[in-house]
Amino acid sequence: MVGEDESGRRLLQALTKRGVELSQFIVHPHYPTPTKSRILAGGVHSTKQQVLRMDRELPFNRWDELFPSIIKSFDALTDHLDAIILSDYGYGFLSQPVFQHILSEAHRRGIIITLDSHYNLLSYPGVTAATPNEPEVEAALQVPIGKDEKELVKAGRALLQRLACQAVLVTRGSDGMNLFEKGKEPVHIGIYGTDEIADVTGAGDTVISVFTLALAAGATFYEAARLANYAGGIVVMKRATATVSQLELFQAVEEENGDQG
Repeated sequence: MVGEDESGRRLLQALTKRGVELSQFIVHPHYPTPTKSRILAGGVHSTKQQVLRMDRELPFNRWDELFPSIIKSFDALTDHLDAIILSDYGYGFLSQPVFQHILSEAHRRGIIITLDSHYNLLSYPGVTAATPNEPEVEAALQVPIGKDEKELVKAGRALLQRLACQAVLVTRGSDGMNLFEKGKEPVHIGIYGTDEIADVTGAGDTVISVFTLALAAGATFYEAARLANYAGGIVVMKRATATVSQLELFQAVEEENGDQG
């Protein structure tokens, strides 16, 4: 969903150029498209890094009346879905009625459903897996983790139980990732590449996208987490909002396996 504003029009144009299917998009005249501006700083001969982000977000209180349109758009896609990503930024689109409908359809059809919720992590139980970062875990469970591995393990297992999901992948920045699976011991995955990052913009979105795509292709949770870790490590070394290619992933896997061999 986008608004009938300049940001919404530019977003739709950019998606169209990239061949994204837009038939189920909802364009609303009174919805302000969330817009984020990033301020970069750095010298002439140094890598510029993000130092400030300004978010333009206005209240929108008409989600209830849009429920039929949202459900209609979703139902038109379900026959073609192998996986669903729920990305909740707190704007209200992913209301409980919408979530419950999506969850019910996903369970009925055997569709993988993954979750990235920035403010309401515990409000979406029943998903296949979730990929919160460490601060989001701390906020959801109201516990400090920091460098305490025991607290991290307790938190990961608590999330598995409270979300009633099969796996939780906790991203920890320069400390890598920790994968928690139902009935298995936790697994730590160290960062790929260097910890001298260029830009973290979109890193979390990259992680859940590659993680979900790998699961949809038949990967185990561990295999999907490893691929997501490669992808996250690649994009943070690029400036601004970046993507990772299939070739880059292949090269990362070959490089690490070669080093280990």
